[in-house]
Amino acid sequence: MNISDIIQEFIIKSMGDDGIIDISRNELAEFFTCAPSQINYVLETRFTVDKGYLIESKRGGGGFIRITKKDLSKDGYVNSLILESIGDELKYQRATSILDRLVKEKIITKREKDIISAAILDSAIASPFAIKDKLRASIFKSIMLSILEVKK
Repeated sequence: MNISDIIQEFIIKSMGDDGIIDISRNELAEFFTCAPSQINYVLETRFTVDKGYLIESKRGGGGFIRITKKDLSKDGYVNSLILESIGDELKYQRATSILDRLVKEKIITKREKDIISAAILDSAIASPFAIKDKLRASIFKSIMLSILEVKK
């Protein structure tokens, strides 16, 4: 297990029942005897919106970072994830990360994930490379919103 895995596990175990933790980046770096940039790396790669987390950075008064684990089945979070966080472009790797999370949370089935994954492959999008990510984002959003509408 590497330091990033250990930091991630520590943060997850430290979250309260409400799925929220307030931490100081510098204090966490001191605790693990690592650079604050290592903490940044963990936060940016392991606690992403795609994986069901929101990160708020608060400055002043000592400053802290609030990590909130979101319940994908509540508060329209999935629609927000799809419509707002994806934006106008979407890399295949990020799309599959979102799909993996939705399967894990039982929002979509593995079969639905496989079908969507096939539809957004580079080889399935017969367009110049420069616009593939834009087309992938559009296709992904449309398919996901249709699936979620049917499941309501």
